[in-house]
Parts: sequence; C-alpha cells; structure tokens
Amino acid sequence: MTMKSKLIKDMFPGYLEEINVDTAEDKITIYFNSKRNTCNCPSCNTASSIVSTYFTRKIQDLNIIEKPLFLVIRLAKYRCENPDCSTKIFSENINEFAETKARRTNRLNELLTKFSLTQSAEAAARRCNDINIKVSGDTLLRLSKKYEHLINKEYIQSIGIDDFAFKKTSLWNSYSKFRYWKNN
Repeated sequence: MTMKSKLIKDMFPGYLEEINVDTAEDKITIYFNSKRNTCNCPSCNTASSIVSTYFTRKIQDLNIIEKPLFLVIRLAKYRCENPDCSTKIFSENINEFAETKARRTNRLNELLTKFSLTQSAEAAARRCNDINIKVSGDTLLRLSKKYEHLINKEYIQSIGIDDFAFKKTSLWNSYSKFRYWKNN
C-alpha cells in the first residue's frame, strides 16, 4: 500500500474505495466508489441488496496544500425488499461524513461555522476566499444560525442580569406609568 493510499484510507470512511486522484493546478479531485453491498431502508429498516441504479455526489472537503479538495462519490439507490413498505427506492447515505444533499463535508462545515462565529459574515467569506474556499456571506450566516452551542446545565449555578437591560426596563416601566397617568 502506497503512502498516498494509506493517507486517503485514514482520512475517509472505510466503506469508500479510492478509484482515482486527479490533481489539477487549481484543485484536487478524489473519485470514490462505495463498497457497501446492502443498505437499510430508512422507513422500515429492512436490509436490501437489490441495486436499482447508481448516482454520484460531488462534495467539497477541507483543502489540501492550499488547493480545494473535491470528492466525487458513486453511491447506489436500492429497492426496498419489504412489500408492505411505502418507500420503494431509497439512496445510500453517508450521513456520518456529509449530510443528505449537502455540498460540503461535515468537517468543512465545522470550519466554516467557526469562521462565521468569530467574524462578520462578509469578513469570513473574504478570509475563506483567501484560502481557496469559495463560500458566500449568506451561506456563512445560515451555518452560524444553525449552530447549537452545547451547554451543560448541571454546571450552571446562577444567571446574571445585565445592568443596562435592567435600567432600560425600569425606565420603560416608568415611562409607561407616566403615559397612563397623563392619558387618564
């Protein structure tokens, strides 16, 4: 096994088999085939081995040597073998690597989310453009809005109230009372 094949095998899920690596001046493309022979139906969880057809997904991953990395993955569509199931044909998924219909891998989305949470969307988009990741500010905003911060509620002992918010609320309540008194 060559060093390149070992590196690719360690970076990607085991069920993806490397077919070809295409290196161009502006990008790197790795072609994969899925080695899975069966897949479970998402509706009834019945294992199926009847392949209906194949399709390819093109997904962008983290850069390698300052070049964008694209993955072209050939996946199968299976027929559900359960006659009582309403789903007739379903697609093989790679959800632990990239979400359904996503154009970027989960690890690239994590990096973009970190950029979008630490900078303004347009500044983060310019920074990503500097490192050869083509993404818009709007996409970065969508990623940051989708982000859910994990908070361990067991360790929270108290919650503080912002002094300015408290003063603003008190001032508003005073104004409301004054307006009520003036009108009556």
